[in-house]
Amino acid sequence: MKFALSKSKLAGYLQHVLQVVPSKSTLPILTNILIEALEGKLKISATDLDISMTVSIDSKVVKKGSAALPARILFDIVKELPESEVSFETSGSRIEMKIPNGSYRISSISADDFPKLPAVNTKKEIKIPGQDLVKMIRKTTFACSDDETRPALNGVLWQTKGDRMQMVATDGHRLAKVSMENTKLKGMYDDVIIPPKVLNLIPKFVTDDEQEVGIIFGENNIIFNLGEIVLTSRLIEGPYPNFEQVIPSSNDKKLSIRKEDLASAVRRVSILSNQLTHQVKFAAKDNKLELSTANADVGGEGKETLTCDFEGDEIEIGYNANYLADILQKMEDDEVIFELSTPIAAGVIYAPTVPKDEYLCLVMPLRLAE
Repeated sequence: MKFALSKSKLAGYLQHVLQVVPSKSTLPILTNILIEALEGKLKISATDLDISMTVSIDSKVVKKGSAALPARILFDIVKELPESEVSFETSGSRIEMKIPNGSYRISSISADDFPKLPAVNTKKEIKIPGQDLVKMIRKTTFACSDDETRPALNGVLWQTKGDRMQMVATDGHRLAKVSMENTKLKGMYDDVIIPPKVLNLIPKFVTDDEQEVGIIFGENNIIFNLGEIVLTSRLIEGPYPNFEQVIPSSNDKKLSIRKEDLASAVRRVSILSNQLTHQVKFAAKDNKLELSTANADVGGEGKETLTCDFEGDEIEIGYNANYLADILQKMEDDEVIFELSTPIAAGVIYAPTVPKDEYLCLVMPLRLAE
């Protein structure tokens, strides 16, 4: 194998694939990356067995071949090189990197020892607007669970039936649901549950407003074709819980408030909240919202009163400040609306200019101490 590539280009692509390389693994081969020198092209791949990434780069390939190289060591060397063309050539079980004023040699492993990566059949690919996918990802993945006893909740549910596609994530304490029009995927596939790790990589590589993303559904995996970069992920086995039945449809109290006023007040009063529950108490009546916290451990209390529009009987309800902060960050309007019913029922949160069937969040309350 023999090829050459500019230092800056190589460093950039190595940095991409390192996001998939596990820092520690019981399988040492997974801390390596696979380099394949093909006709005028270089492919660099990494996998942790759940997620795989392959980048394809135009390159001067003198001799075809492949090898697995230690990912972190290779990146650390390339990152520190001066800007120049770097040539690579294998010799036995080692690879030599040459620059104008020096050379480096590192051990390589046979490409046959690297895990087999899923085949990408672009004939089965369906292209959808990249920015639509990015928007849905950014509005949902934060609500995924990390409780491994409920694996379905560790992923994002993607439903593609009908004229709309929908993503849902919940950890049992909060929920995010986003929906948008898409007829390309209409009724073609069953619901899939996708790990958030692969979804959170996609916005980093969809940088053009006009960029499309190719979707390939496999039996137990999903492939995202982003052009130079291809991401593959295993799917999480379902079924996903019936989330529709936990979304209230008849909350009789409605609170409308400036988003930034609420977000900044929650940040301030939560400094003195309980370190385990992060509870902030909401007390709403007469177009006023009082936020308060108390922390017996540090002997502290915090209280602020904000102006709001409030319809309904007065209510006192407790929320986890961290959950509220995450949700408010995803709302794009200056105002945010809470629909509430009782101190122990879920509250629905949405923006006034975005219909609830397009984006809403739900947050479960914390029981207030007597």
